[in-house]
Amino acid sequence: MKTDAHARIAYIVGRLISGKSIVSLYDYARSEHIEVKNLSDSKSLKEFDYFQWSYMAGSGKRSAKFRYSSDDGRFIDLAIKGNTFIGYIQESASHFMGTVRGDSVYIFDQKEATHFNFRICGSAVEAE
Repeated sequence: MKTDAHARIAYIVGRLISGKSIVSLYDYARSEHIEVKNLSDSKSLKEFDYFQWSYMAGSGKRSAKFRYSSDDGRFIDLAIKGNTFIGYIQESASHFMGTVRGDSVYIFDQKEATHFNFRICGSAVEAE
């Protein structure tokens, strides 16, 4: 899985769980800031609320399932419960899990057996 995929996941779960509009992330693995606008599918990511997400009701235990679909055919399935999440990336057959705590996003990629840590840097709370 490319590093962009981890940043994409961090953006998606960070946005869904924290409710913040994210402008940039800090990637601890690369020791650099990632501007969301520089991700390959940034337009799809920013518009996912209206165009790119399908929502499936959870089992009634405060969980929700989502599917992200980018313009180039990438699919990310997510199940979120509280501040934790699990998911699957179809293009790489990779499973991942993690948590969002404050402005920190922690991801464990099972296929790569590696942890990825991001911090939400540029953000604003969205108005309801």
